[in-house]
Amino acid sequence: MTNVPCNPLFDGWRLTISWQRYIFLYCLAVALGFRIIHALLRARAVQKGDFPHTDDRKEAVEADFWKAFRYCFFGDNKFKEHSDLWIPFAIGLIELATFPILLVLGQTLVIGGWLGIKTVGSWMGWQASRTSFNRFLLFSLLNLSVSYLWLCHYVQRLPCP
Repeated sequence: MTNVPCNPLFDGWRLTISWQRYIFLYCLAVALGFRIIHALLRARAVQKGDFPHTDDRKEAVEADFWKAFRYCFFGDNKFKEHSDLWIPFAIGLIELATFPILLVLGQTLVIGGWLGIKTVGSWMGWQASRTSFNRFLLFSLLNLSVSYLWLCHYVQRLPCP
């Protein structure tokens, strides 16, 4: 019989609570809370005229706050470049679920590489809106902070046999 080497990413950790509780109660709740806060901040930016690549800026600026919030929260905007279809929410949820595992295993390079890819991938859009970039930075830091300060407590590192 040959020994198969232990892969810490698959065999070197376990959750100290049920995965359903971890994903649905903690990660999903935090991601939804971040979605609401993000929509509030973005709605305020829209009210201030930060609606890049839109020809009808007058309508965007004159929109009331709650109308702008609904556009931002539901993600299905009549301005297609502002419709996110909840994809950032899904990415944030996956980050909240995986960052604590990577942190406990000491795989910070993977997290840094992922954040670098996300940053470079959207660089052109952020040249049009500095507030979008600042929101990205804020919520990336919030995901990392929640992962490190709270969710890491539910991940236990296991020794490889």
